[in-house]
Amino acid sequence: MKIIGLTGGIGTGKSTVSAYLKEKGCVILDADKMSRQLTAPGGDALPAIRRTFGDEVFYDDGTLDRKKLGSIVFNDADKLKALEEITTQKVVEQTIDGLVRLRKASYNGIVIIDAPLLFECGMQVLAEENWLVTAGLKVRIERIIKRDGLDRQSILDRINNQMNDEEKMTMADYVIDNSGNLESLYQQIDKLIERVKTVNNE
Repeated sequence: MKIIGLTGGIGTGKSTVSAYLKEKGCVILDADKMSRQLTAPGGDALPAIRRTFGDEVFYDDGTLDRKKLGSIVFNDADKLKALEEITTQKVVEQTIDGLVRLRKASYNGIVIIDAPLLFECGMQVLAEENWLVTAGLKVRIERIIKRDGLDRQSILDRINNQMNDEEKMTMADYVIDNSGNLESLYQQIDKLIERVKTVNNE
């Protein structure tokens, strides 16, 4: 079993890379999905979120107002850190549990730890190598505007509240540049997968 950490900031297209890796037969351990489950109705993280951020980030039926919470934490580094601390440890534990289950099942393929906060959470130590998805700032902003409808300043605030790409590059083993088209992106991924499979078979 080969474990690869995959990360990338908002708007870099990490989710596109992850989806393609799944198509290629990789098992994906999705930290964002785990986090969403923790904050879904009845999720384990909701009581702590209510204590930390108050009733204002919840709808009347008790459902988390993700958009409102996002507008708070992505514009305040301290509040973002507080939210991460609530969910991070549980996500790390679930990721480790997933790896343990795969080992017990004698899985011999590629496992992707898909985590936007891979380095911030220290989860890179769980992987044998780590891949960083990057893209130019202009491309990232255009993608987020199209996807989320946010204004440019809100996008820059969110980007600036994340670890910058320069720092991530010093921690990554391989960098995937997603500034171009899908064909270019898939070619980069195919080369990385082929290299991993070759190494595993030696």
